[in-house]
Order: sequence, then structure tokens, then C-alpha cells
Amino acid sequence: EVSELAASRGFEVADRASIGTETWFLTQYYTRGTEAKRLREEGKLVIMDRNYASSLAFGFANFVASNNPSFFMHFPSYIVNKAVGTLVKPDAYFFFKIPVSESVRRMDSREELREELRTGSVQVLRDCERFYKAFFSILEPEVPFYEIDATQSKASVLGEVLGIFGELSGKSHLKS
Repeated sequence: EVSELAASRGFEVADRASIGTETWFLTQYYTRGTEAKRLREEGKLVIMDRNYASSLAFGFANFVASNNPSFFMHFPSYIVNKAVGTLVKPDAYFFFKIPVSESVRRMDSREELREELRTGSVQVLRDCERFYKAFFSILEPEVPFYEIDATQSKASVLGEVLGIFGELSGKSHLKS
């Protein structure tokens, strides 16, 4: 899936773990990190849907469930970016916890994911929570991890997230 996406965006892709795909990931994360750093320096709140730790956790869950090597495509990028100082760590991680059955229901409503769900993603979803917590605590133990019950109403979830943002703005460079 990653190879197909990279190819659809004009990147030359040979194999699932080709250097072309790896370069794409390295560029994607570097660009997002650079932009996030600039915005943070301007005092703005930056919200990103994925980061290295989440990509590694999801990739490892995918690898365990289906022997898909996507995990090994993310990890070298993480090491390189950490080594050269371009890795931007977030102020916090949010894990929106919902039952796997609810996650499947929500994803099944998204047409592009239906085939993926039939090919093993249910097991990936079952493993993700465990791997997310492990990767976050190993790779970035200094970054707080907030687990949010996403089965609540949207208003309740939003209220909880805004409350955490309020806590973070008092502890860091964030401005409310």
C-alpha cells in the first residue's frame, strides 16, 4: 500500500522496502518536522495525526499480524532523523481508545479501507494499543501519553482534549 501510494505521487518504487520508498518517508517526516518546529517557534499549537513513534508502533503491529515489512521502512528514518537532530518531539501523545469493533465499523464506512480490513487489519488494530504504549515509552519516555476514552460523545472527547491542552500550555512553551 505504501509503495503504491509513493508510486502514485511520482516516486520510483522497486520493492516494498526500496530506497525510493525509504527516501520518501525520510523526506515526509523531515518536512513535517521542520514545519512543526517553525510553527512551534512562532508559539503556535501544532497537532499532527502521525509521528515517528506512532508510525513505528503501527508498522510493528502490521508486521506481527501479517509479516509486512513496513516497520523496517520507518525505523531507519527515525534513527537518521534522531541522529542529525531533525526529530521534533511532540509535547504530548493522545491515544483515542475505542473497542476494535467500533474502529472496524468506523473504518468500514471509509470506502478506501474496506479491502485492507479484509486482509488482516483487525488483528493489527488489536495489537496497536500495546505497541503504541511500548514504542512511546521506549522511544520518547519524556513525552506524556494521554489515553482518551473515544467512546464518549464528541463534545466530551473534545472537552478532555482541550483540558489537556490547557495543562500543557501551563507546563511548556504553548500559548492558549
